[in-house]
Amino acid sequence: MAFGGVVRAAERRSEADNWRNGAPPRAVIPQPRPHASVEASPGDCPEIDCVRHMLPGRVIAAAERRARFIGSGADQVLICADAITEEAYLAALASSLGATYERFDGISRADCPLDDDRLIEAVATGLLPLRQGRDLIWIIAPRDLMARRLADPRQPRPPPHSLRLTSPDRLRHFVARHAQQSLGRRAAESLRLTRPLFSNAPPPQAGRVIKIIAFIGLAFAFFAAAPVAMIQALSGLLCVLFLAGAILRLLSAYFADGDAAQPPPRLDDAKLPIYTVICALSREAAVVGDLVAAIRRLDYPGMLAQTPQEFRAVRA
Repeated sequence: MAFGGVVRAAERRSEADNWRNGAPPRAVIPQPRPHASVEASPGDCPEIDCVRHMLPGRVIAAAERRARFIGSGADQVLICADAITEEAYLAALASSLGATYERFDGISRADCPLDDDRLIEAVATGLLPLRQGRDLIWIIAPRDLMARRLADPRQPRPPPHSLRLTSPDRLRHFVARHAQQSLGRRAAESLRLTRPLFSNAPPPQAGRVIKIIAFIGLAFAFFAAAPVAMIQALSGLLCVLFLAGAILRLLSAYFADGDAAQPPPRLDDAKLPIYTVICALSREAAVVGDLVAAIRRLDYPGMLAQTPQEFRAVRA
């Protein structure tokens, strides 16, 4: 593949002005430069020393300036600007540290000593322990300035044989594949357990049964203690409810409008509110035609429902 044109196009841009104005430089596919020195002098951003020989100097300098301006790692600046892919950067960083890049191809659930709940928390921390024989290794998905700390020779780091790097996406996929039940349980019950006042979930069934049994027990106790008084009280309550219903019907018949049976006047289309109908379908291609036909039959202006052919085209 011819990468020279892409690299030269990126070099012609004024990265410094673009980074200041919020417009990142054009994406560059990393490629070793034949006349560039791999032993570039480290700067304030040692996290990109491992890719200085792979990208144009102006792109590296612009990334460092942008990183200092916003207070983030220069590696994140390059990745967000599509100057280098995240996996390509992490593979280069792992190689410079003497470690390896982990793709989780041969890693099973039994290799991780954490339970499902702590495995889910590993996504937030970016640290995952794995057993390899008798050894314990750490999988690191760099976040924030973690790559800078790993690349800085002045910072302590674990031995290379006990360290592997991976991307946050690969770590999330590994956790999602092996902790599906825990993730589903958290999604369904976390709000009810942590903030029950904000949850509309039904209360536990055991509590409801206890309340019903307690109410029935109190009712039997009152009937046993004073049966005549309870019968008189219930009779009076029922009479009041009956009279209230009868009075409501009489008032409704007296104040009823003769034109109430007529339908309300139609409003102009311009006065009607705008609604968006979104139908989420999964493996229901057989009913798409009927669904779209039913939506089109709604008595509402400006229907933008798609035909089955348009739906299949958008889905493809």
